[in-house]
Amino acid sequence: MITRYKAYLDFINKELKKMFEAQKAFIKCKKGCSYCCKEGEYPISELEYVNLMFEFNELDDEIKDKITENITDLLEKERTKMYQCPFLINDECAVYKARAIICRTFGLISYDDKGKKRMPFCVNLNLNYANVYDKETSTITKKAENGSEPVAYNIDRKFLRSKRIEKEFNIYFGEDKPLIEWLREEF
Repeated sequence: MITRYKAYLDFINKELKKMFEAQKAFIKCKKGCSYCCKEGEYPISELEYVNLMFEFNELDDEIKDKITENITDLLEKERTKMYQCPFLINDECAVYKARAIICRTFGLISYDDKGKKRMPFCVNLNLNYANVYDKETSTITKKAENGSEPVAYNIDRKFLRSKRIEKEFNIYFGEDKPLIEWLREEF
């Protein structure tokens, strides 16, 4: 199943690369920018979690120890909402190749399950889309300097992990819950 899931990720990555490239005039994401990893719930499916843990098990012992320490600290605090991802080490994702779909899609304007546009929260940090977004009116007010316009994409997790996708790639995402809940079961 992991092999088929990785084929799915290859497909998703190619599509996301096109989206990020089309929006590059608005995107400020770069290596070391980890605001999106410092406070969230990180909802992931069982299949995403299994893939994440396969990657974790391949890490050097020193990095695994640091992540395990982060997980232990997180679980001891008994936080259930809005926490730093324990896989964030020195402002970089230690399991980047296996990161969840929510992590892969973050930063783009997306549609929620009701069809409403959803801005990434980093717009409020003067990052993605801040150059065309009016915080007072919560609207996009202009084009980029190169004349391009922001586009919203249907990259909602429910869509990207739908029954149609499961059937097409012969995978099963399984239960969906916050990362911390998966970690509680294992650590």
